[in-house]
Amino acid sequence: MRYHPSQTLLSKIMADVDYDAILEMLRSPEETNHEIALQILASVGPIRHIGFAQSLSQTPSYLFRSFENEWKVLLELIRKIEYRYQNIPELPQNIHWMKQLEVLSLSHCTLNSIPTQVGQLHQLEKLILNYNVLKEIPKEIAQLKHLKELSLVGNALEIFPAIIGELEQLEILSLIDNQIKVLPRSIARLYNIKKLILRSNQLTDLPIELGFLENLETLDLAENNITRLPGSIAALQKLNILYLQNNPISKREKQKISHTLQDTIIYF
Repeated sequence: MRYHPSQTLLSKIMADVDYDAILEMLRSPEETNHEIALQILASVGPIRHIGFAQSLSQTPSYLFRSFENEWKVLLELIRKIEYRYQNIPELPQNIHWMKQLEVLSLSHCTLNSIPTQVGQLHQLEKLILNYNVLKEIPKEIAQLKHLKELSLVGNALEIFPAIIGELEQLEILSLIDNQIKVLPRSIARLYNIKKLILRSNQLTDLPIELGFLENLETLDLAENNITRLPGSIAALQKLNILYLQNNPISKREKQKISHTLQDTIIYF
């Protein structure tokens, strides 16, 4: 059954600005009602209402309209954005209006760039941009001092962004399936990193600074071109699991690694 707001309901909304009724329309299964609700909001203006913020954030087109209408009062209430398989090649330049955003997850969304303003999302803890077409990330990412998880799986990164080393609260970093050839020495600054996932890249060598990651628990280097690990890996006292499958590592080097990391589960 198609749901349509009664004339009485519409009159009440327009006369008294019944925001609960507008929200009811936004949450209805009919997109026609959504459009009416958005038009009403555009004419009377939104209020600081978490229900509106959540409803608008669940649909990309409605979220983008919120930016176009400059509904800052709603945008700053949004804490989580999670989209998959959407056509979102670019993010709004004013993305920093979402002051309270903690999670930004856009996977399989055709994203080809990240606005520099993302660095102003100071409450962001999780940034997931998997399976897009990113070739680089802006240096402003380094301003995300609360970021705990960064995942850029399946993009087109050829260079490991050195500025990632400034994300000292980072606990999980996943760069699977890119084209990275070298790890920068700045990786040593990832003091809190627990999971470092670099599977399916083009790494041939690893810096001695890898041994400085004293809180590292999981290290995935499978499917690269690595022939040896630096002796500093002996310092990785908390390392539980090490993945090294499909690397051209000699039998002798494997024995050396196994002897060095006797308490680590190693997959060759």
